[in-house]
Amino acid sequence: MLERVCCLIIGYACGCVLFSDIVARAFSGRSAFELGDGNPGMANVGHVLGTKAAICALLGDIVKTVVAVALSNAIFPQLGILATAWAGLGTTLGHDFPFWHGFRGGKGVTTIASTIILMNPLWGITTGIVGLVSIVLTGYLSVAALIAMAFYTVVMFVTKGSEPAVLCVVFMALQVYGHWSKLMGIRNGTTKRAGLADKVRARLRR
Repeated sequence: MLERVCCLIIGYACGCVLFSDIVARAFSGRSAFELGDGNPGMANVGHVLGTKAAICALLGDIVKTVVAVALSNAIFPQLGILATAWAGLGTTLGHDFPFWHGFRGGKGVTTIASTIILMNPLWGITTGIVGLVSIVLTGYLSVAALIAMAFYTVVMFVTKGSEPAVLCVVFMALQVYGHWSKLMGIRNGTTKRAGLADKVRARLRR
């Protein structure tokens, strides 16, 4: 268990580096927490500062996940896929709850997506496709993310066993926490539908 905790700590340390905040300060001289809805994530930074800023933030979040996973696998190679999963969980926790900002951070979308691809590239990419299809069918990004994660969890349980699957359930719980307001907004009719879904449906009707 100590090895797993070490992977979690490595991931948390990497995750606490909020690249969206770094990018926001570089592009605007202001913290990401002061822009838009105050969320230090790629979507908020991109909405306020444009595509280049969003891409830089996205790449930063991918890199910090890869670094955490690479370090954990190098130090604890005997853990295999579990080193990746625990490091990815730590990175997501660090991103969502950075100690230096009162444990208030982003939603961990990129860190979770990066982790599941690193755990199993084939099934990770397949899960991404499931997510895109779910966006078209449901019209909501938050719902699609949960459907995709549920699919990946089942795959991990069948192919890798209970521990990776349990960690995937934790990832899903973090997604619910991060998207709670959006999920409640769907029920209340205040969450906007994804533009991608409407565009695809419009083309299919032609």
